[in-house]
Amino acid sequence: MKKLTVILIIGFAALLFASPGYSQQANSGKDIRFTIKTNPLSALGGPLFVLWVVPITAEYKVLFEAKTTQRQSIQVGLGYLGSSPFVANVGDLGGDTTVYSTGFRGQLWYKFFLTEDKAPGGFYLGPHVSYAFAKMKNSANSDQYFGATKLNIEGVFGYQVITKGGFALDIFTGLGLKSKTFDTSHLGTNDTFGDWKLNNKFTVSVPFAFSFGYAF
Repeated sequence: MKKLTVILIIGFAALLFASPGYSQQANSGKDIRFTIKTNPLSALGGPLFVLWVVPITAEYKVLFEAKTTQRQSIQVGLGYLGSSPFVANVGDLGGDTTVYSTGFRGQLWYKFFLTEDKAPGGFYLGPHVSYAFAKMKNSANSDQYFGATKLNIEGVFGYQVITKGGFALDIFTGLGLKSKTFDTSHLGTNDTFGDWKLNNKFTVSVPFAFSFGYAF
């Protein structure tokens, strides 16, 4: 909840100063073609969750965006998934037993910009696809683990502001579908994860995220 509150506050503040006129002024005289971005808050958790709200992974990601035309751009993201700091608070593992995760996440956007600003600045919409995979292991027996995957397919709407100094802030939301699956075939009789409700789900996805970095 704290993470969501921080994101909402930052997003609201950004939209206050990120008007189309401001973005045009910031981009005047510059032909910006690329941006490199990240979000350090992802290290707190995501994109895989158990018990609805508890992240089992932390994500360390980088996003790269390239302008394809005056009103379009393509963005790719790569992330390493490690152990979330919240995992230790899930379930009763007993003794010195801990759990840890390893995995990856890939993302792809294609953006169509709607304002008079040149890409990659201004309001945009377009498709977004992401795929994440991770293994969660018990430190007492690393041969026993479960695998988790998550596929998101969404239509997103967002705004990216780029200042004269090259600072880029990208905020988006949208609507789509997500499929989450768990492979428990390697757990054997291990009941460490027995109360984590590892159920496959296919549900509606409503993303809300931001990233920031440098445009050049």
